Amino acid sequence: MERKALTPLHPLLRTLRPLAGASSHESAPGARVGGVILLLAMLFVVLQASVGEAQPREPESNRLLGTEAGDEAGLEHPSEHLVVTDFPGELIDAELDTWQEYVPEVEDVTIPASADEYEQPALFYAPDGGEKRPLLLVLHSWSTDYLQNIDIPLAQFAVANDWAFMHPDFRGPNDGHPESTASDLVISDMEDALEYARENARVDESRIYLLGYSGGAMNALHLASRHPDTFAGVAAWVPVYDLVSWYEWNERQGEKYAEEIAEACGGVPEEGGEAHEECRQRSPKAHVPDVAGKIRVLIAHGIDDETVPVEQALHAYNDLVEEEARLSREDIDAIMESGEIPDALLEVSLHQQRDYQRFDDAEAPVLLHLQSGPTELALFDGEHDMLYRPGLEWLALQERE
Repeated sequence: MERKALTPLHPLLRTLRPLAGASSHESAPGARVGGVILLLAMLFVVLQASVGEAQPREPESNRLLGTEAGDEAGLEHPSEHLVVTDFPGELIDAELDTWQEYVPEVEDVTIPASADEYEQPALFYAPDGGEKRPLLLVLHSWSTDYLQNIDIPLAQFAVANDWAFMHPDFRGPNDGHPESTASDLVISDMEDALEYARENARVDESRIYLLGYSGGAMNALHLASRHPDTFAGVAAWVPVYDLVSWYEWNERQGEKYAEEIAEACGGVPEEGGEAHEECRQRSPKAHVPDVAGKIRVLIAHGIDDETVPVEQALHAYNDLVEEEARLSREDIDAIMESGEIPDALLEVSLHQQRDYQRFDDAEAPVLLHLQSGPTELALFDGEHDMLYRPGLEWLALQERE
């Protein structure tokens, strides 16, 4: 073990020496011996603390964004697909027949809504046996519903590894109707789905996991902000974080999402208007800072994403970490303008200390990896995408005490 240099102890030794010296000048020899013993004992304690700090224990979560922790844990990945953009069909395809073909163990169920008389459809799997198992709660993305086909590999993973699996609808696509788009009804539906899974599967409460992609990541951050003591880990891929700024982005790009946001929020979210406040409240940005440091989150984003710009993830990371760990406005602007990581930021990146084989396998190498407390940020070389394996393996390592 490499030991820490003793130089930082010198000021403390100077503080302790007078304490021993005061005793050594006493007339009784026993007092002098006592002073020496006191000094040696206190020095021993300090040396032990110094050695202990020399190599701080690496958080378990970091191992998995690295090399072969999934193999070490004995996890199975039955799907050959590595990223959602490679799954057959379109990102918004949603067909029950496809689910039944790939993962027949998953059931199509109905969950009574606690907020109204709505009957929420969902896909659910409960492992056999009496042993408590992890639960994987996966949330569909912006423009589709609970049958979204790209989430099939996540269900296959759950079945292969004896995890419970829940894939709820929470009012369907965010196509402009006010009941969708992170409304109170959406939050309530997601809570109902979580409760249904707990009641109908033997769930290990220390290993409840939450995962979402794009609009699903937006809702994952919402749900986690309401229940910070529930989830062992939250994996948010290319998340929508601030509906107001994302509206402005889409308005400039001429994308349909701007109109859908305005319709859901009751109008164009102009500063000072009711629609602006409605959009703000429907944004994770209004709630996530309240649980900073209380939830373990992995935020992963493709640096060239033209659907949800990477600044959404960067601001989410900033709101989850302490002030001294936040990215500067200059760093965020530089990343947005150049599509590259500033050299100064790379110097503090954890990615230089690790190998990211799962990202490399998917041809989406990690460009920047930061961690502060329980929050991690991984920017990868890619666009609006989600990598199945690193997110699942990162979640598998998380456990609540």
